[in-house]
Amino acid sequence: MVFYFYKHHTRLNMKIEIPENKRNIPSLFVCSDGTEVTSAEDWMNRRRPEILEILHREEYGRYPDMSDVRITMKVVAERSGEKIMNGRAVRKTVEVESVRNDRHFIFSFDVFIPLNAKKPVPAFVEICNRGSMNCDPAREVLSTFYPAETIISRGYACAAFRTHEVAPDYEEGFQTGFHRLFPEISENRPADAYGTLIIWAWAASRVMDFFEQEPMIDEKKVAVVGHSRGGKTSLLAGALDERFALAISSCSGNSGDAITRGKSGETVGQILDRFPYWFAGNYKKYIGHEDEMPFDQHFLVSLMAPRLVYTSTKTNDAWADPASEFETLIQVNPVYQLFGLEGLQQTERPLPEQPLHEGCIGHHHKTGDHNMDDYDWDQYMDYTDRHLK
Repeated sequence: MVFYFYKHHTRLNMKIEIPENKRNIPSLFVCSDGTEVTSAEDWMNRRRPEILEILHREEYGRYPDMSDVRITMKVVAERSGEKIMNGRAVRKTVEVESVRNDRHFIFSFDVFIPLNAKKPVPAFVEICNRGSMNCDPAREVLSTFYPAETIISRGYACAAFRTHEVAPDYEEGFQTGFHRLFPEISENRPADAYGTLIIWAWAASRVMDFFEQEPMIDEKKVAVVGHSRGGKTSLLAGALDERFALAISSCSGNSGDAITRGKSGETVGQILDRFPYWFAGNYKKYIGHEDEMPFDQHFLVSLMAPRLVYTSTKTNDAWADPASEFETLIQVNPVYQLFGLEGLQQTERPLPEQPLHEGCIGHHHKTGDHNMDDYDWDQYMDYTDRHLK
């Protein structure tokens, strides 16, 4: 059993319970000037912008200056009928083109919308970091990684984009996909320049742009979903784009939803050895020096407050370290209390197949390996039914 000691902020009308800092992680409630956050206004106006700046500078990098990038979006195909989910949905293929000077790139995504909905419906955006057969728009190949038929049957719209179409998931010197728009950055990368994760997050926001234009989607009730590297991206997308009502992260582990200090499994050094292009160059400073980081992953998850966040873990996923993933949620819980909201339903880590759905921070731990499957999606939709529908 895990025991926590609590400190109370007496200057608040509500009680804020700060869990024991067993891993010596930086405080969410102390600003860079040493002053303490004591209200939701303090959080939104002072601490949240500071945390976002730290993560841009030290871990994920910054967006380039997009002021001279022209983005256009169009529906290039629309189909319905018996061949589209047995007549239950309309499928729209959307093309996003970005142009800067004489350079451009295009990516596309497919949207399914319930055909007979009486009013605008909530929706999911899936960040598909696997092969196209895991989000096949023709639905000839069905995958529990993206169960679009089930999502539609439960009254939601859904869209999925393929990360490799936006920016490649290999070290290619930032020359193709989105990266080709900014050759000057590719040739001389600042230490806080964008990594690939933040560009995938940018693409999720372009799907949200379309949802705002689509009359049959309720853009106020959209969840962004991802697994593993996609889960890191979904949390980042939710942190950067406050239009997302919910961020769902499956098994995102190191540099995602798992506290780094004291973590087992994957380390910062190991993730940067394999995937340095996901991050800003500054992140390399902390290889072997994690205790010197002016942040940890509770910083990222805290940026969802007061909006909804949901994480899921698997019993056999030692690389991601479920205990460290849940520790992040415990540390973020007091931020929701600042807003007078219930965050975590409980601070003891749940047993497998005992989901926590009551609070603004949802979670489940499932028997199995590093994956996102139909059980996970059932829990995501049950949680969304409760909090968004």
